[in-house]
Amino acid sequence: MQEHVEVAQRDAQAARALLARDLFDQPQLEHLAIARHDPTQREELRATIHQLLRGYEDDAKALLYQTQELRDYAQRQWENNDMRSRAVVEAHTKIRSILVKISSLLDEANNSGRPTDKVLAVKQEIESIQQRMLEAL
Repeated sequence: MQEHVEVAQRDAQAARALLARDLFDQPQLEHLAIARHDPTQREELRATIHQLLRGYEDDAKALLYQTQELRDYAQRQWENNDMRSRAVVEAHTKIRSILVKISSLLDEANNSGRPTDKVLAVKQEIESIQQRMLEAL
């Protein structure tokens, strides 16, 4: 298993280098790297390479989904304004925590030399959702 991870990491490093030079797009690189390996190990390698190349984006999208669920929870029909206000405050507090996680993802992506544009776009969307919720109070 460790050997597979090391091979996948080397393939991912080569893929990032080629992506940086715009020689291939990501799906082509994943296909090339995976095609060289034993068919029984391809799915595991595909998942590892995907995580190495796009893990930050996937994690950011999951946090965006959580934010949207919190927004929907806060904006649902409540029995009275007091309950609605409490729900908005609760959602806002959880969204602040999500933004801390997004900032950590951005730091990790920057430190590892990975692209941050999609994670940054997700962060901005989360901040926009948070702002609209607060304005609705």
